[in-house]
Amino acid sequence: MTRNDSLKMVAFALGIGVFAAGPALALDRVSASEKGSLLVYPKVEIRWNAAGNVIQDTYLDLTNDYAGAVAVQLYFVNGDGPLAANGTERAHPGYNWVDNMIMLTGNEPTFWSALTGFEKGVSPFTVLDPSANPLAQGRPANDGTGERVLRGFVLAWAVNAAGEEIRWNHLKGDTLIVNYDGTAAWEHNAWAFSATEAVAHGAVTGTPGVLNLDGVEYDRCFDLLYLDFYATGSTAFSNSGRFVVVDTDLTLLLMQIDLRQDTMGPYPTKAKFDIWNQNEVKFSGTERCITFWDQELVGNYAVPNHFLRTHLQTNKGKARIDGMASSVCPLSINVPLLGVAAKMLDFDAGADFAMAGMNLVGMGYQNGCIKADVLGGPPPELPVMGATIDAVPVPSGARLGR
Repeated sequence: MTRNDSLKMVAFALGIGVFAAGPALALDRVSASEKGSLLVYPKVEIRWNAAGNVIQDTYLDLTNDYAGAVAVQLYFVNGDGPLAANGTERAHPGYNWVDNMIMLTGNEPTFWSALTGFEKGVSPFTVLDPSANPLAQGRPANDGTGERVLRGFVLAWAVNAAGEEIRWNHLKGDTLIVNYDGTAAWEHNAWAFSATEAVAHGAVTGTPGVLNLDGVEYDRCFDLLYLDFYATGSTAFSNSGRFVVVDTDLTLLLMQIDLRQDTMGPYPTKAKFDIWNQNEVKFSGTERCITFWDQELVGNYAVPNHFLRTHLQTNKGKARIDGMASSVCPLSINVPLLGVAAKMLDFDAGADFAMAGMNLVGMGYQNGCIKADVLGGPPPELPVMGATIDAVPVPSGARLGR
């Protein structure tokens, strides 16, 4: 009797199902609960009030859970499109980005503020839309608050000294959004893609500058996203003499991202929402054209909006979200999405508020891709005796030159 036969007999006796002997099935989808070589922080948001005071910041955590040091390539990306100047508002760049490369020592945990770039000392997010006028930081928020906002996402992946992506499945990240005005906060994990290519730890994966999210180089993306929500306008949380109204802040990111100088992006898609209420009634027709990245309260979606309590007919609902090509959204493509959501709770008509966030759940498989220019290493030094200067010991006090 073989060892597999013995295991099958034990499993049968315990009532446990077993698979036939063969290669292990790879868990090759993106995860919000595992480490990886590539991290996606899908929501970064800074807010100012009308007086120019910072009322919200985003803190990004990044940890190297390995004994050796590693370089990490960072991209800070403005999620909103460009805005032309008008009589009252300055022009704003959009869909732009800046990159940093940082070093993490062995087992180093670090963090930084999106507003300042400290403590790690990276670029502040405000470099994407700077203003010398303290009253004109960011752009006007479109939520009726009168506040100003700068928002987008961050990408991070392990690289070697030449900027080429490498297998380093030991990076972990998360995001904490702190609202000082409302004394509220919420946290979510960064999405992690493991390097799946069968190369050694620290070795280059795939083609440098092309990060294929295909289950071969890195984990694959989801085909659909699942959102569990309470209807906008629901008062299901009202209790103990407090009147609580809920809405959902939903952030979606297209996982076809081109960050090259000669870019082919940004890409648009149609986010299609299939929605069910508590009575298992299905609603179709809610959709939203998005480009690159999108953040909005679902209560503000265009009609027909089945996220509204008056349209959903129940307090609770669920939605399946698909990024698809459609004539409704010109030039749109079929693309996987990543997302996070926050329940926004309004207490007693604005007296207080709270936020509670989560990563969306994914279903199925779909390939994505990230493209970026590779930094490259330094050119060779002046040859000396068949070697480079860096390889030749230099006596103390000596000078090197032609």
